[in-house]
Amino acid sequence: MKVKILLVTALILMIFPVLAASAMAQQQGDCGTIVFTLTPNQGQAGSQVVAEANWAYENDEYDITWDTTSGPTLASGTTSLSGTASATITIPADATVGTHTVFYNGYDSDDYSQNCPATITVTETPAGEQSGGTEPTVQQDAYPAARTTLPSTGAFLLPVAGLLAAGAGMLLARRRR
Repeated sequence: MKVKILLVTALILMIFPVLAASAMAQQQGDCGTIVFTLTPNQGQAGSQVVAEANWAYENDEYDITWDTTSGPTLASGTTSLSGTASATITIPADATVGTHTVFYNGYDSDDYSQNCPATITVTETPAGEQSGGTEPTVQQDAYPAARTTLPSTGAFLLPVAGLLAAGAGMLLARRRR
């Protein structure tokens, strides 16, 4: 009976990090290994936003499009050796107020593509002001080379710890018999 409880506990410990990572990835606009984000994730038509992709393949071509994967291209380029891409994009002047989708479309040398979405909310321009004139400018990263990977949190060790705990529990259960 104790072995069954230990096995169930080990399975829960292994499954929980996977579910948590999956939920987190959906909030950030994750696509496979690629994490695509927009900062800020709202603004008026004509304002600028920083689009960043992390964990893409190195030296791959990409473009960033509005509303569909084949929509208007907002930026394009090649990922860095560390698999990152960063571009300042402008919300189209004719964008309607509401929620829209921006896509990171990555293309590798084998013509495989990944289309990663991130949502953005277009806000109203106050009466009497021109579009794009009221958003604050986003300061460029002073140390872009220093921020090439996400920090390691050790979450990948949880399944290993669960297996070790299950193994230890089985050893203890066997010795007590």
